[in-house]
Amino acid sequence: MEKIRTICPRCEGNSFIKVQEIQVDCPMCEEEIMHMGKTVTVHNGYVMLPMDQTRLNVEGGRESKIKWSGETLPEIGKQ
Repeated sequence: MEKIRTICPRCEGNSFIKVQEIQVDCPMCEEEIMHMGKTVTVHNGYVMLPMDQTRLNVEGGRESKIKWSGETLPEIGKQ
């Protein structure tokens, strides 16, 4: 099953979520990378999901099918 980079459905690509009145790093899009020989934790706003569970949004990015972004999708055949 091919996985593809998609916008994080939890933080919507912002890398943080709001918990009560404070903003905290999103745990879903957390990634550990090597930087200058050390392991660094970053929050990049993206997750890897199976291709069949994603869709293209109107801006050209990929997002989870279960996440509704509120965008207006183009209607086919209408002018």
